[in-house]
Amino acid sequence: MKHLVTHRPHIRLVLTLVATAFVICAPSAHGFNQDLAKLNRFVQTKANTASMQIFREGRDFIEAQNWQKAAEKFNDFIIAYPKDKDLDAALYWYGYALQKQDRKEEAVVPLLRLINRFPNSTWRQDAQALLVVLGQKAAVAQALDRDNCEIKILALQSLFQADKERAIGIVTDALRANPSQCPGFQAAAVSMLGSYGGPRVAPMLLEIARSNPDLKLRLTAIKRLGDQHSEQVTDDLIKLYDADRTKEVRAQVLRALVESRTPRGSAKVLEIARSGDDLAARQVAIRYIGELKDSASLDELIRIYDADKTREIRSQIIRALAEREDARARTKLFEIARQGDTPELRIEAIRRLGDHGRVALDDLIQLYTGETNLQIKQGLLRAFADNNDPRAQTKLLDIARGSDAIELRGYAIRQLGEKDDEQTVSQLVSMYDSEQNQQVKMALLRAFGDSRQKSAVHKLMTIARNDPSVEFRKVAVMYLGQSKDPEALKFLEDLLK
Repeated sequence: MKHLVTHRPHIRLVLTLVATAFVICAPSAHGFNQDLAKLNRFVQTKANTASMQIFREGRDFIEAQNWQKAAEKFNDFIIAYPKDKDLDAALYWYGYALQKQDRKEEAVVPLLRLINRFPNSTWRQDAQALLVVLGQKAAVAQALDRDNCEIKILALQSLFQADKERAIGIVTDALRANPSQCPGFQAAAVSMLGSYGGPRVAPMLLEIARSNPDLKLRLTAIKRLGDQHSEQVTDDLIKLYDADRTKEVRAQVLRALVESRTPRGSAKVLEIARSGDDLAARQVAIRYIGELKDSASLDELIRIYDADKTREIRSQIIRALAEREDARARTKLFEIARQGDTPELRIEAIRRLGDHGRVALDDLIQLYTGETNLQIKQGLLRAFADNNDPRAQTKLLDIARGSDAIELRGYAIRQLGEKDDEQTVSQLVSMYDSEQNQQVKMALLRAFGDSRQKSAVHKLMTIARNDPSVEFRKVAVMYLGQSKDPEALKFLEDLLK
């Protein structure tokens, strides 16, 4: 593996050369002129866009050696154009200008961001050199190590494609090495071992999965074992699940059993979902069964729901049913919504049905009409609010205006107010003057106070000025102050005259 390893003496030599080069040129006027010349060449190659106009202004301040203004200008660029293709250059010159003001700790931040986010940037070497001057040799070395690790991972992948036997030998050696020399390399090596090694590497992967001290390597090995699609490997994974109580390991084994697509693997997942000894593992198994999307798995979910009274299990099954585009799943959800054992389960089923759009809305409206439980009805109102069908909005408005219980009318108004679109707020504003119930009027006031629509602000001003209720006028004034709207603030100022 020697031909793949980049030795640290070489890294130290590179850093020394970079630092020396920077120290030689940075303090001198000649060095500054070189920096400025590079900046000018960069700017001259760019089109005259709005972002580049800010960059050019920063360049002008650099040329004038006005470091504070230059830093402000390049920071403006970074804030205004976080995805611009020249962000790396702006980060460098922002750090450069901060360093010139002796704001060393601040200068480090954009420079580190540059070398970490833009490894291929033409400004990266400049940033690394400046970081060394700022006393950040360790950060630069870490970035170089990361680059070397990425190259090693690519080299191993190429070797697997060219000479599998040699690559397997290298991985064997790498797993005995100190992982800190190249973070991420061992996990990548194990993953490639599973991808390219075939059945012959299963014993090695099993050994890693059972006993490696690095949890990440164990999880990677388990995942790759699932890709073997082997009944023998499946038996070993089942034994690992039964023997190991580590939460992450069990979850990964479950996923591997699902991915293995073997009869014994599927049978084990079903066994865990039905009667496993760990509640969290049962929930994970149910989630994986829900992802299968076939008729048999749906039958199993419904069967478990009917047989198991555990709230967490039933709640997980409701989520799994809701994620299926299947008429039978929706029918089961509606059955739970209509006559579930507890209000909590009914409300959860209602909420999940609300996500299904037009198909479920008619059922939900019908359910609302026949329901007497206030808590369930509030759950239905939330489902209407989450539904994008215009009929759901209409239903909420009918309830807000109608003769339902005051609590439900106020709840409907709150749900409508949270939408805060112009049309909905205008409809709520039109309700206020004709409404007689004081609780409902207060709910409308709260909706106006939470809104950012001008119609709501204007209505609050009208109420504050001449509403018959002094209490409502006080509330309106309070909400106007909270809005910080310029018109509202001017209105409050006029009230003080």
